[in-house]
Formats: sequence, structure tokens, C-alpha cells
Amino acid sequence: MHSRSRSTARGRGVTLARALSKAGVASRAEAARLIREGAVTVNGATVLAPGAWIDPRSASVALRGRPVGPPARVYLAMHKPCGVVTTRSDEMGRPTVYGLLPKSLPLVFPVGRLDRDTSGLLLFTNDTRFGERVAGAAHGVPKTYLVTLEHALDARGAAALRRGVALPGGEHCRPAILEADMKDPRRCRLVITEGKNRQVRRMFAAVGNVVVALRRVAVGGVRLGPMKEGEVRPLTQQEVAGLMGDGGSRG
Repeated sequence: MHSRSRSTARGRGVTLARALSKAGVASRAEAARLIREGAVTVNGATVLAPGAWIDPRSASVALRGRPVGPPARVYLAMHKPCGVVTTRSDEMGRPTVYGLLPKSLPLVFPVGRLDRDTSGLLLFTNDTRFGERVAGAAHGVPKTYLVTLEHALDARGAAALRRGVALPGGEHCRPAILEADMKDPRRCRLVITEGKNRQVRRMFAAVGNVVVALRRVAVGGVRLGPMKEGEVRPLTQQEVAGLMGDGGSRG
């Protein structure tokens, strides 16, 4: 009987630490620490176990006496500079994207990643459904990049990218949209609908070239536009709706 009720509770609930994290109070690790310190109550009683299961629809959760509720939805665009890593903290002491975000925000997470040496458009949110919609390969939201290569891309390499190049290790990329820069044969515009780890750099490496500069300029219908490096702005309602609907325009 006890096992069945526990299973039912888990089916409709979440752990207390996750509930605090989803509410934007703190990261899950920070929430676990607060719970162990006795700073969190559930229905008026102090709970010391971060893994305690609760039903967020009915439980009354408070942190140091202040009720914890769902935060306002946040949708942001950042012009990430080169040299900044897409992580909350870095063991090597490198600057992170979180150092560029306003301090007054609830907890947000990046929608996908840009590696340290890639600049451009990076989205943030606290809406997990939005994040999954934009970053999930199944939805095919296009990501547009401006690429500078070590040497001009030959016709064979361009054809391979357009039909879907195979990566070392057996992964296969979907067909990409590739437009050459008529003024500089080392530059091109690339549109992909996936988000594999360091995918653009690996795609060009697979056709015998090296990316020397990479900037993402669009995600769906959201454009980088005139944003300065390090600048952060809220997405418009139209931009959010476009990404949640049909993925926005193709580049």
C-alpha cells in the first residue's frame, strides 16, 4: 500500500529541489543546500530532504517564510562575444554568459550552446517547453551562421554539405542551406536545423576545411541584427510566438 501511494505521488509530483529550481529560486544544487539548511517549508513544516516528493499543484512552499510561486516567463536574446563560455560557472575561471545577464533575473538557462570561439545570437529562457521546442532537433528550427574558412570551399565540399555530410564517428547531418559569398570565396552563409556539439566546425572539417571565425546571426525568425557584443534584450511577443509556432522563417 505504501509503495503504491509513493508511486502515485511521484507520478504527479517533483522533488522539492526541482520544484524550487523550476520556480526560478535557485539552481538545483543551490536549492538542495537551502533545503538542508532548513530554509524551506512545505505546508508550514520544515523539510530537510531535497529529494522529498511534492505535488506543486497543491503544496504550499516557502523559502525563509516567503511563498515560492512560478516565476514570470523570461525570453532573452544575447549577442555572445568570443572568449565567453556557455555555462553557469567555469572551473578554469573563464568568463561565462551568466556574467553578461542582468542580476535581477529569475533563474534562466541557455537554449542550446555556442562554443567559446563562436559569437552571435544565443537565447535564454526559464520556459522549458520553449527551450525544448527551439533546441530540439525534431522541430527543425533553423539556425543561421556566417562562416569564415581557412581556404575557399570547393564544389565537392559544398555539394556534400547541401546533401547532408557524414561526420567522423558515424553521425550524419541533415542537408544544409549553403550560400557562398561572391566577394570572398572563404566566406559563406550556412543554415542548419540541428544542434549537434560543435556541429558547424565538424561539418566543414568533414569536407577538408577549417572554420576560423563563426557567428550565429539568426535562430528561426529571431535575428541578431545590430545588437552589440555583450548586449541582452527581451524577445518580442511575435518572436516568441514564431518560435513556438512553426519555428520561424528559414534564416
